[in-house]
Formats: sequence, C-alpha cells, structure tokens
Amino acid sequence: MAGTADNFVTENVGIGPGKFYIDLGTGSGAWDGAANVRLILDDDGTPDSTQNPNARHVGWTDAGWTFSVKPTFQNFSADESPDPIITRVTAQEALISGALLQIMDMDLVEVLNPTTTRSDVQGSKGVTFGNATQQYTSVALIWPMEDDPTRFGVVHLYKAFNDQGLAGNITSKDLSKSPVAFRGLAVSSRAKEDRVGRYFVQNAGAQS
Repeated sequence: MAGTADNFVTENVGIGPGKFYIDLGTGSGAWDGAANVRLILDDDGTPDSTQNPNARHVGWTDAGWTFSVKPTFQNFSADESPDPIITRVTAQEALISGALLQIMDMDLVEVLNPTTTRSDVQGSKGVTFGNATQQYTSVALIWPMEDDPTRFGVVHLYKAFNDQGLAGNITSKDLSKSPVAFRGLAVSSRAKEDRVGRYFVQNAGAQS
C-alpha cells in the first residue's frame, strides 16, 4: 500500500492585487468570442488590445475584489426516506464585486449605473439619469500567479451589469467609494456549458 501525496503548492494560492476590466470584446455588451475561445492576455497580463480594443481598467478599489459562482439547489425527498434522493440546480449566480474609488471618472460611471447616458455639455463631463435602456458589458478580474508573474488567474464574465447602481460618500474623513456587483448573464448564442463565463489559469508562455 502507498499513501496519498500532499498538494501544498504555493502557486495555486490566489493573492492579489488584481485588476478589473470592463468593455471586453468588440461588441456592445456581450463577449463576442466563440465557444471555447478564451480572453487573450498580453505579456503584461492586460487584455489583448486587438481582441479587446475597447477594454478599460477601472482603477483603484477600496479593498480589492471578491468573485463567486454559486448554484442554488432544490432537494427532492421520498416518503420512504428522511434524506433527499435527488437534487437539481434551479438557479446560479456568477458575481464579481468590490468598491470603486474613482467615482468621478464619468466613463466608468456610465458603466456603474447601466441606466445612465453619457452627457458632456457646456464645458462639463457627466451622465444623465432617466428612462435609459439597460446596458451590458463584458468584464474580467485578472491577477498574477504567485511565484510566476508571467502567468495569470482570470475570472471572465461574458455579459454582465452592475446591480448596485452608483453611490458615493463625500466627506473629509474617508475616501468616496461606490460598491459594485457585476452579475453574469447567459449569452444564449454560446454553447450551453459556456454561456456565462470562464475561470482559468494561463499556462506558461501562453498568450493565445
């Protein structure tokens, strides 16, 4: 008989800081890569500008980022068993959340609140609020691998929106911050198993 090998690998421990990007791809809100085509990174870990010409970094955060992919289960029981005998996934939530500090960047504000409209008038930069059409964006959280900064971890949501709107606290005692929670939605044209997003680690030397 033989024992089971330990799996203590520092490189597999996630640690930031991470960077968050919006407006990936070339479309107007949904990632336009085909199924099984991943987000391509440049050597420095940023989204490749050919594949993602409109990509933007959102800047400083209050305390970094949190991501989750959380299914909701429905258990079914039989009269003859006190324990569930079947379970089904009835819903799933894919989320990247944090709190942004650069709330005076109006290009970002337009994405933070999906019902705002960009409005630069009479020597001002801003947005208007009203009965705007819901807008979506493709987003990704990217961070370097521990012990190998040429490789990166990535959480990519193909089609997402911030459901926290726009908020700010203006005070001399603290930095203004706006909580964000980008929720992934399904892109129906993609393969069933690849409609919401992808979580991956880039292989050594692999950009494409």
